[in-house]
Amino acid sequence: MNHVLAEKIRVGRDYQAVVPEFIQVGDRRLEQCPDRALLVWSPTIDVSDIKLDEYISLAKEKYGYNGEQALGMLFWHKHDLEKAILDLANFTPFPDEWTVEDKVLFEQAFQFHGKSFHRIRQMLPDKSIHTLVKYYYSWKKTRSRISLLDRQARKIAGRANNGEEAAATAGSDVGSELGSNTDSDSDEKKDGSESKITLCVNCGVSCTQSHSTSKGSMCGTCFTHWRRTGSLRPTVGPAKPRDRHTHSIMLRNKRKPPRGMYINHDDLVAMASGPGEQMLKAMDREIVSLKRQVQNNKQTLSALKIKTNEGIDQLRPSDAHSRINARWTNDELLLAVQGMRKFGKDFRAIAEVIGTKTEAHMRSFFVNYRRRYNLDTVLIEHEAEHGPVADQEEKMEVDGVPMESEVPTPGSSAPSTPTKISTSASAFTINNNKTAAAI
Repeated sequence: MNHVLAEKIRVGRDYQAVVPEFIQVGDRRLEQCPDRALLVWSPTIDVSDIKLDEYISLAKEKYGYNGEQALGMLFWHKHDLEKAILDLANFTPFPDEWTVEDKVLFEQAFQFHGKSFHRIRQMLPDKSIHTLVKYYYSWKKTRSRISLLDRQARKIAGRANNGEEAAATAGSDVGSELGSNTDSDSDEKKDGSESKITLCVNCGVSCTQSHSTSKGSMCGTCFTHWRRTGSLRPTVGPAKPRDRHTHSIMLRNKRKPPRGMYINHDDLVAMASGPGEQMLKAMDREIVSLKRQVQNNKQTLSALKIKTNEGIDQLRPSDAHSRINARWTNDELLLAVQGMRKFGKDFRAIAEVIGTKTEAHMRSFFVNYRRRYNLDTVLIEHEAEHGPVADQEEKMEVDGVPMESEVPTPGSSAPSTPTKISTSASAFTINNNKTAAAI
């Protein structure tokens, strides 16, 4: 019974929301509203994107600000970069409460428990659930994490490349058993093209300077280890008894970097010997710049798409230059012949394509240039390609009476002289009858 009562709709004044009285537009005062939001950043055209990126980088690297805090400081000083930079040292942002050990523990706990933050908190008891969730959303946006789509795409690509990698590994093993002849050939190829990029047979990393061994071409690091110890350099750590399945996965995917990433041995050496953190920060800034450029391109394309939705008649070139002209140029003659090969005796369509001629001009062209350009053969080619066309006699009017044209069609013989005389006689008889009726 209690269960049935709990599912009923609660009716009554005690269960209804208290609706405040309606305030007229003229009586409203925004400054008296307790739920007003505080504006902390607004873009401006006075500061260029390059200077804005330099300011944010300075605030991050030197003073420990994040992007939102740096922009808030700039907006507080009304987009004055000099005042904002001078005031950065006067305010210290909240310190990062996450140490390196805490971050490592969080990553390990997340791999075990996923998004179960209550279980993650058992490994980090000094962190609250709110802190764990906040750090998770900031942590998953870093370069150390990949999206689910990228992970799925990499998994599919890995399945497709398993057969290719097995064939490549078998080929490298066969090549290593060929003896010194193969080594000498590889040496000659290396001497001929020193800048050719090759893959290390041990770690699979591409390198420009490879060393030929009995095992195959190796990078500098693997070659040094092999020459010193006589064995291949290990590329994965030893597996524990409980991690045998994980170890087999690592062995199978050890040569598969994420999609779009290509490992080069020379780049790894340069990063290890130089300031690697600064290089990564420079790459991050470049990525941010490229993302901004992509966003600008999207906005430009969206604006162009909105313009084209209204029609593209305004973008069409004007036809002011295409005036009707009875004189034929060489290009127009060529277009007319090509038009007859495509449209046959559809003179109106050919005239629309040329633009400077009318249907009457095309009929005159057919009569005057019929023998010169062998237009009968052109019409035969048109019929062979598009099928036979109904033979339509060309009609013209004489004194308001339609008369057969003297121009013969390709499939018919030329009209005889008696036909012309009879036609003229009939027309003459009609005119005499009209005159008699008028009298």
